[in-house]
Amino acid sequence: MPRNKVKAVLVTNPSNPLGRTLIQEEVNSLISFANDKEIHIINDEVFSRTVFYSPCFTSVMDAVSNRNLQDCSVWSRIHVVYSLSKHLGPSGFRVGMICSNNEAIVSAATKKS
Repeated sequence: MPRNKVKAVLVTNPSNPLGRTLIQEEVNSLISFANDKEIHIINDEVFSRTVFYSPCFTSVMDAVSNRNLQDCSVWSRIHVVYSLSKHLGPSGFRVGMICSNNEAIVSAATKKS
C-alpha cells in the first residue's frame, strides 16, 4: 500500500477577508482527520482577534486540550501561527510567532529567528 504523501493541512481560521470561523464540530473533525492520517495541522490564527459576525472562534490548540488529547501523538503535530501585526495594528511592525509542542519545529523556528 502506498504511503500517505500528505504531510500537513494548512488552515486559516478565521479566514480573511470575510472573517468566517470554523465551528466547533469542524475543528473537531479536522483534529480527528489529522489524528487518523497522522498528519500535521498548521493553523493560521492571525485574524483570531478580529472576528465580528461569525460564531465564536475556537483555537485548534484549545480544541485539542478540551478533548484531553495532550498525551496523543496529534498534540505534537498541531502548530499555530499568529501575528501581533493584525491584532494590534502597528503599521510597519511585523512580529509573528508559531506555537507548537513539537521540539523539531520549535528548534527550526528558533534557529531562523
